[in-house]
Amino acid sequence: MKNSFLFFILFALTAQISVANSNSISYIYLKNFAIANKDSVALDNAYVKVLRDGAACTLANTPNFGTRIIVALNKIKFKSNRGTIKIKRGEIAVFLENEFYDLPKGSYFEIALKKNHPPLTKPNEWVEPTKNTVIYEDAEFRVFEERLNPGDTRALHSHAQRVVVRLNQVQLTDPRYSPNGKPGTGIQVANTVKFAEPMVHVTKNLSAIPLFNIVIEFKIDPN
Repeated sequence: MKNSFLFFILFALTAQISVANSNSISYIYLKNFAIANKDSVALDNAYVKVLRDGAACTLANTPNFGTRIIVALNKIKFKSNRGTIKIKRGEIAVFLENEFYDLPKGSYFEIALKKNHPPLTKPNEWVEPTKNTVIYEDAEFRVFEERLNPGDTRALHSHAQRVVVRLNQVQLTDPRYSPNGKPGTGIQVANTVKFAEPMVHVTKNLSAIPLFNIVIEFKIDPN
C-alpha cells in the first residue's frame, strides 16, 4: 500500500494529466503526448488521419505517421521543439517526422500523413491551377491557400489527391455544366475537412464572400 501511494505521488510530480471537453471532444495529454477520443477524428483513410481540436501524433517518430500539419481555426499557441508556435485562423505549422509539439489549445485541425500508404492516383491531365498561393512545399506534398473572389472563375485546372480544410462558407460551381449552380449543391461548409480525389475542372465562386481553403495536396509526377 505504501509503495502504491509513493508511486502515485511520483507520477503526479512528473506528469501532467488533463481531461478537457469541447464540443463533445475529449482528450488526455501527458507532456508532449496527446490522445484524442474517436469523437475528435474528422477523417481517417489510408492516406491521412485528421483530428479536430485534438491531436494523436504530437510525439516525434510516431509509428506509421510522418509529417503533421496543424491548421488553425482561431488563434492558437503551443510549445514545440522549435519553440512557441503562435498562429491564427488560416495559418499553418508543419512538423516533420522527427519533430514534436504540445497539444495546442484552441480550435484547429491536425492532419497526419500516413506512411506506407497506397500508390497515389492521378488526374487525366495536369493543368496547374492559377490564383492560389503555395505556403509550404517539399518532396511529398504542398500546402496552398485556395482563394477565389466573389463571382470570379478559376480556369480549367487539375488536382491530385488532397485534404481540403474549408474556412469560408461559399457555393461553387463548374460553369461549363451549371453556370448559376443548383440550390444546395457545391456548398463549402466552413470549419470542415474533406479528402478529395484527383480531378480536372473549372471553378466559379457564386457567393458574396471569397473562397478560402487550406489545401494539403500530395505531389505527383504530372507526366
